[in-house]
Amino acid sequence: MKRQVAERIADAMKEVERALVKLDHAILEVEDEAQRKLMRDTLYKTVHFFHAHISVPVARHHPDLHPDVPGSTKY
Repeated sequence: MKRQVAERIADAMKEVERALVKLDHAILEVEDEAQRKLMRDTLYKTVHFFHAHISVPVARHHPDLHPDVPGSTKY
């Protein structure tokens, strides 16, 4: 994977993560516990899927773009 492509993906995933955090905060306000749980479970599965199938492959090619790497400029 070319570095430029990996950087664009990492930047886009950063935006996705911010949006998903906002979504999670909004879901916490759903009054119905069963509905809230279903929504949060769906959100967590989505986050895991994105991580496993988008973020991890990018990090394999360009480890310095992984957000948990000290000195990473992506998060």
